[in-house]
Amino acid sequence: MTPSESSSAGQVVYTERLWPSIGMWFFALVMTASLGIAYGRAYGINLGVIVGTAASVIAILGLLKSTATIRIDEFNFQVGRARMPLEFIGQVQILDQQESRRARSTDAHKDAYFQLRGGIEQTLILEITDTSDPHPYWQISSRNPKILAQKLAEAKGIN
Repeated sequence: MTPSESSSAGQVVYTERLWPSIGMWFFALVMTASLGIAYGRAYGINLGVIVGTAASVIAILGLLKSTATIRIDEFNFQVGRARMPLEFIGQVQILDQQESRRARSTDAHKDAYFQLRGGIEQTLILEITDTSDPHPYWQISSRNPKILAQKLAEAKGIN
């Protein structure tokens, strides 16, 4: 959503796309090429090329559509489709690779909100202070966790 699409959105102060890892792109293309080869072997090369190409296009579009965006504006913090007013964001903690792994597995809260991407080692945990929200915290991946935490603190200072 752009700032002009919502009356509650303000000037965007930070944006980050959580693109799938290179491994995910490679896996998707290998699998769709394999599908094309299998169809080509069974039903002829022309159908194999058509099926392989169509499957590749669908896989690429699916990966693009599933790419989450982190966005901070003057009023909201948004990760993918989840949105939280800045006033309800509490403490922010940056986790390294080991802490991130532990926080999303053995130490995870059953009601936490996760937006994680493979290939991104560091995550942030954002405390949610809204008592009506079922999620006690959000754990999100970020390629720039220090900058994200800084921009979030600055945006909270705007309000």
